[in-house]
Amino acid sequence: MDTERNLQARLNYVLTKKLQIKSQAQLMTSNESQSMFQVEGEYSGSDYTANIKAINPSPVDGTGIYLANYLQSVTPKLGLGAELLYQSPIPALQETSISFAARYQPSEDRAWVAQTQGINMLTASYWRKISEKCEAAAELQMINVPSQGRREASCSVGVKYDFAASTVRAMADSMGKVSMLLEEKIAPGFSFLISGELDHLKGENKFGVGLNLES
Repeated sequence: MDTERNLQARLNYVLTKKLQIKSQAQLMTSNESQSMFQVEGEYSGSDYTANIKAINPSPVDGTGIYLANYLQSVTPKLGLGAELLYQSPIPALQETSISFAARYQPSEDRAWVAQTQGINMLTASYWRKISEKCEAAAELQMINVPSQGRREASCSVGVKYDFAASTVRAMADSMGKVSMLLEEKIAPGFSFLISGELDHLKGENKFGVGLNLES
């Protein structure tokens, strides 16, 4: 829970070694943001992963966002995947799109990822493990919607550093947003979190604290 009384909760349950269920809920007190509920099931095979996800599903009127994705390992270094999205805000307005992804990992300390979202968005990212305690990544996102006259591009960089009993994550993007998360491991399975976000373009600041308990 943050200082604006927005609540986030997650629950993961492992049914078998290959099948697990994940759920996430978000209760927002601000009128500018909406509450959200998400549930998903994931099955991991020997060289593939299948996932089904539902966001704000409503059995009464059939609205919600539903996703199904499949990721296949082609070679030890190359993986390909596809995702199908079905969105129905109201019964009279429905949308279906398909996306593709590719992941190339030439070594254990670096990886390249490219992903399309429909036909209007392309995302490319690069991850590098600099040392045993430090990791860094960069992402480029391009959006092109000719019908709306929209053409945008943004870039973000992030870094993660592990100390003896804590972890720091920081990120900055080309839109003037800077964020940081500190996770302090107080005891085995129990962590204290502090997060902050500065949006220089909008002139908005956010701060939050949290507790993480694992059993």
